[in-house]
Amino acid sequence: MKTNNFFKNKSKFITADLIFSAVFIIAELVLYLIFMWVDWTSYVDTTIEKYISICLCLLFSVYIAIKNKPDGLILLGAFFFTVLSDTFTLVINYYYTLGVSLFIPAQLFYALRMRTWSNKPPYKSIIARVLLIITIISVLAITQSLDTLTTVTAIYFSLLISNAIESLFFLKNLNQILFSIGLWLFVCCDICVGLYNIPFIFNVNFSARFDYAVSVLMWGFYLPSQILIVFSANKNLIKTVDQLKIK
Repeated sequence: MKTNNFFKNKSKFITADLIFSAVFIIAELVLYLIFMWVDWTSYVDTTIEKYISICLCLLFSVYIAIKNKPDGLILLGAFFFTVLSDTFTLVINYYYTLGVSLFIPAQLFYALRMRTWSNKPPYKSIIARVLLIITIISVLAITQSLDTLTTVTAIYFSLLISNAIESLFFLKNLNQILFSIGLWLFVCCDICVGLYNIPFIFNVNFSARFDYAVSVLMWGFYLPSQILIVFSANKNLIKTVDQLKIK
């Protein structure tokens, strides 16, 4: 009798999880299609839609953290700082140095997540990250492009690209694969951000059409990256998908 009740409760929980996940995906898809269409076809401001989509990722990470505390809490910390960063860089559209710097602890949370997947000492990973930061900052210094904002950006992007590369060593299950894809989409987003800002840093001019395209593609990569990252901790849904594959 107890066994039957256990399976019934488990079934209800998985069903609720699937429903909640489906609502989240549908809401994000609607917002994504709205702001991508508007951005491609007009110059109407879509800040509200974009900010809501990221806030939904934070809310979903809260839901995940409740069910999957060790892993989910780490992602909750990352999304907390992500939303704070977007508040300054997207909504307030000012204090960019502070906004970008808030992405740094988010990347540190992602690095911490991968450390929980590995039994190896972290010193190699730390050394690689430090060397990459020093290299990028040195290049900026040589090109006389170093200031507070570019320094913070160099640190943040070094951590992001390091996380993306390191994630390639953790592709043993669907959770880790989704996380890795999400990080690489994140990298694509920041490459677009970099291309958009190159003219302001190195006095290089691109065509207006090119600038507009990369400005739209920023969020074309960014929101999918955040959705995949937060979903990578949804173990119940991923287990259900795996069971369906087996059947």
